Order: sequence, then structure tokens, then C-alpha cells
Amino acid sequence: MRRPPTVPSRDRHGIRTLAVLLIGLLVYSAIVSASDAPAMRAENLGSSPLFMQPQLLAVANLDQRIAATADAVGRARLTHERDAILEQLTRTILSGNGDDLAPSVTAAALERLRDAVSQARAGGDKIAEMTAILRLNSAILSQSFTDLLTTVARDWIRFAPTTDFNEAFDRFAHRTLFNLAPFGHAVRRLQAAEPATLSSAEQTLVDTYRDYSQHAEVYGAVAQSLLGFVKGAAISNQLLDWVGISALIGAIDARPWASDINARRIPGSPYRIGQLISVGQLFAAAALFLALTGIGLILLPVLLRLLRRAFPKQARRALADPSESERFVRLLEQSFYGPLRVLLVLIAIAQATRILFLRESDERILDVLGSLYVVLIVWALLRLIDNFVMLYSSELWHRYPTLRGELVNFMSSIIRFTVVVIAALYLLQRFGFDIRALLASLGIGGLAVAFAAKETIANIFGCISIIADDMCRQGDWIVTPNGEGMVIDVGLRSTKIRTFDNAVIYLPNAYLAGVDVRNWSRRKLGRRIKFTLGLEYGSDMAQVKKTVDDIRTMLIAHEGIADATTDISGYTQQQLAKIADTMDGQGIKRTLLVYLDALGDSSIDILIYCFSKTFDWQGWLEVKQDVLFRCCAIVEANGLSIAFPSQTLYLREDNGQKACENTRQSPSTTP
Repeated sequence: MRRPPTVPSRDRHGIRTLAVLLIGLLVYSAIVSASDAPAMRAENLGSSPLFMQPQLLAVANLDQRIAATADAVGRARLTHERDAILEQLTRTILSGNGDDLAPSVTAAALERLRDAVSQARAGGDKIAEMTAILRLNSAILSQSFTDLLTTVARDWIRFAPTTDFNEAFDRFAHRTLFNLAPFGHAVRRLQAAEPATLSSAEQTLVDTYRDYSQHAEVYGAVAQSLLGFVKGAAISNQLLDWVGISALIGAIDARPWASDINARRIPGSPYRIGQLISVGQLFAAAALFLALTGIGLILLPVLLRLLRRAFPKQARRALADPSESERFVRLLEQSFYGPLRVLLVLIAIAQATRILFLRESDERILDVLGSLYVVLIVWALLRLIDNFVMLYSSELWHRYPTLRGELVNFMSSIIRFTVVVIAALYLLQRFGFDIRALLASLGIGGLAVAFAAKETIANIFGCISIIADDMCRQGDWIVTPNGEGMVIDVGLRSTKIRTFDNAVIYLPNAYLAGVDVRNWSRRKLGRRIKFTLGLEYGSDMAQVKKTVDDIRTMLIAHEGIADATTDISGYTQQQLAKIADTMDGQGIKRTLLVYLDALGDSSIDILIYCFSKTFDWQGWLEVKQDVLFRCCAIVEANGLSIAFPSQTLYLREDNGQKACENTRQSPSTTP
């Protein structure tokens, strides 16, 4: 059975990267001075102030600057500033009641404006009539905008359902419905003429039209931003409304002891305690926090236990042969159980904060919680990727036998890297950085970045080269100039090798792709067994020939030795047309040679050259040992003896006497 790919636990590295980035962004946002905020300038808007609120003035100014800017990078930067101001303005509106954002118009003032329209129409002065109509609709627009802000702020405090907010925005859109096209045509005709030829009434119409258009554009943008924010918090409001938080706060604050506490003044401040945070808010926030935290700490383990009981048989076989259902349960548990518990705690903190700051909008807390949500999602995704590879690798290999483990790891690393990069860019944008301008400026600094990261880039391309050339795989036994061992993983930056003394070598991929690598695992059939069997001089040559034939016959019949009759159909399913010998390409060796090889110094040498069917080291040693034992038995059965290195010395006297023969053994051998 093939081993599943080794999947290093890299999700911690991704979480650490995002955590460091998040801390840096928080520190950055804390030290940035107020002077670095978007400028509230009013150029190009005329001499008279159009808006009572500086943020509305800034939105109008940015709208004109965006319309006058042709540069894409500049437009992206201005649009980002405009979005940031609208978000800040939305929180300002929800923190109060919408006062001082638009001029209030009394019923008497509206009646006077309607009378002016009637008088102009009766007098037949079209210019005066159009001017009066624009002023009337401008007053209606301002009053409708004020009513909208007041209604939304009030509904926000009482956790109103989404339908109430939708009704408020629909009412605003209905009351401000106005056909501006005829007035636009008239103003453009007047503007086409020379400015010096316009009468004072015509110039007033042009100015009134401009003022109304800018008011309508800014008020509409604020209303859209406010609507988007409220819709984003619809689930939170629905939850708080469903559990009756507003009624609970009112019931607690109605108690005499709570009323007394709320009525007390804060030392050194003109505000009472209840004007900031009431006793009811504190109790409601604490109760909701404990409830949601209890769900995360108590209810989730109970639900997981119940889910496992639904698959009792599969659970008992999970470790040996997990079924599809049990594997899916384990995938969900290992990937989302931890992040889900943390998510419930974050939701508890967010909802408690929402209750405590009914009249205050703490942007820093909301930004931190939103960023933690992003980090939590990334953590869950990284765990999901790793656990999916770990749990489903065996099934993937069963369906796709040619699938490589290091390729799976490489793709999972790319996905992890993409997830972390996207999350980092989102966090940068959330904390006020203009991502579009940042990406557009990468072309300028691309050379410097590429030079600084040349080693990393070289290692990434080295990883691609190793995988493309199929140099090594997980579990391969390789030999390099810097070490020898089993390949653990081919990562984006380095390849990890477990040596035979149980150490780990980290080789950069760029280095490994450029050196000689001997891969001992690229054998499908056949590991060489080669040795020389020496027989004593003086042996009967007929018996020597019989010994050679007997050894050859033994090897051919041996179940662990490959020969020409060995079936290789299961090993050559993929034919390599570009090489002379297909079996060399597949890593198949079955050569079997047994011959009288040489007359050595002290023995008659028989060469035995063959290949075991297995290339596993332990199996190869067992086959080799058995071949040696059988060869020794054959030699003994043929009445021969195995030679050992020796030397024979002949001494002869000068007077011609009989020679003295002395045979001396080699120091390295024993009789």
C-alpha cells in the first residue's frame, strides 16, 4: 500500500504571518495622526458652504475630484478615500440621532416655498418657477434625509428588524423622487451661452440646480452606505431582537435600584452613568456573552459526540479503514471544530460590544473583531486543506495511481499561499491602505522585490523543475553530494531528506535541481546480487562445470530471483518510445549470469550475477542470504571445497637436494 503524502503542518505559519500583519496594522493605525486622515477640503464647491457637516463636505469635494481625474491610480486613491469617509460617517450617524447633518425645515418654511412656486407659475416666469421648484425639492430632500438618519439611528439602538430599515429607506426614496431631467436640459442651454449674457435670475437657476445636484448625489451616497452597513448587521440585529435584548434592557433599567445607579453622575464629567452605559446594558451583554460562550464550550462537544454515535460501526473502523461518512465527520471535526469554538467567542464579544455601545460606535473594536474574523476564516481554510490531503490521499491514489504525493503537496502549498496573500491584502484594505494603488505601484518596485527575493524565486522554480523532471518523490532513497536518505517532502523552498541515522537534511530546491542525484528507488523489478564464488585448485573440472550448471538451475528456479521467464506485464503498462530498452526506462532488470569467470591467484572463480525480484533492502538481504546458503550447499554436494586466499612457497637447496614445499596461509584467512 502506498503511503499517504507527508503534509507538514503549515497552517501555523500562515496564522503567524497574519497575526504579525494584524498587530502591525493595529500599531500603525494607533500611531497615525489625525492630520493623515482624508482632507476635508472644500475647493471647487463655490464660496458658500453647501453642507453643515465636514464629512459631507469632504464627500462632495471628492466626488468632484474623482470626476475631474483621468489617472486610474489617482481615481482609485480618491475613491478609496471617499469610501473611508462614508464608512466613518455611517458610524457617526449610528452613534447619534442624525442631527446637524442636514438643515431642518419647518412646515411653515415648506409652505412658503410652495407659495413661491405657485406665484412664479401664476406670473408665467419659467425661470423663476424652475428655481422655486428646485428650492422646494431641495428642502424636501434635506428634511427627508434628516428624517431618514433619525429613524435609522433610533431603529439601530432598539435592534429593529431588517423590514423596519427597508421601510425607512423606501420612504426616503419615495419622498425624494424627482424628475431632474428638464431642469438639466434648461441649465445646459443656459451654460452654453456666454456667462456675461446670463441674467441674475438665470444665474440663480444655474446655482440652485448645482446645489440641488450636489446635495442629491451626496445624500444618496450616504444613504447607500448606511443601507449597506445596516444590511450587513441584519443577522446581528435579528438575533438580538429574537432574544428580546431591548425588552430585557428596558425591564432591568426600570427597576428602582437600576434607575438610581443610572441617574448618578460620573465623577469629573457632566454625563450620568445611564447616558453612556446603563445597568440593563451591562446585564444583557454579560448574559448574552455567557450564553454564546457556553454554546461553544459545552454544546459543540455534545453535538460532536451525538454525530459520532450516528455512525457507531464506522467510528470503530475509522483508524484502520475509515468509511466515507466517518472520513467526512473527521474532516469537519479536525478542520472546523477549533475555529468554530473561537468563532462563537468572537461572536459573543461582538454582540456584547453591540449591546454596550448602543450610543457609541467604537471603530477600533469593530475593526479588530472584523480582522479576527478574517484570521479565523484563514485558519479554518488552512486546516481544511491539510486535513483533506491527509484523509483523502489514499482514495485519490486508488482512483489515480499515477498521482504523486509531492505534486499534491505542491498544489496545497500554492493554495495555502494564495489564501494567506488574499487575506493579507484584505486586511491591508480594511485598515485604510489603498490596495489598487499598491498593486499598481508594484511595477515600479518589482525589480527591487525580485532582486531581494531571487533566492526564494529560484527555489520555487527549482521545486517546479524537480516535480516536472520527476527527479524524486516522497519515500525515494536518494544520494546527493550533501547526504543520503529518504525523501520526506518536496516543498516550495526546500526538499527534506531523512538520513539513515535519523537526522533531517534541508536542501534548497535550486541546489538540488542543479546537482547529481542518484535515486535508488527508481526500480520496479530487480536489485543486483553480484559476488564471486572461489573453488580450490585441484578440484575436478567436471565437478566444477556441474557446480556452475547446478547454481544456474537453482537461481532460475528460485522464487526470489528474476530471470528471462519472469512476468513483467504488470510493470510495463507505460511504454517509453524515446529509449532503446523499455525495461531500462521502467527500472526492470532480470539478467541472470553464472559462468566460470577466472583462474585467480588462489581459486577457480565462478561469477554469479543476478537480480532479486524485490528491491526492498530487507527483502533483498533475505534473498541474497538464501542464495549464498544454497550455493554453499551445491558446492558441498558436488564434493568440492570453497577456496580461501593462500600462498605456496617452494624452497630449493643449491646442492640439488629435494625441494622443500611450504604452504602459508594468507594472514587475512583462516583454514
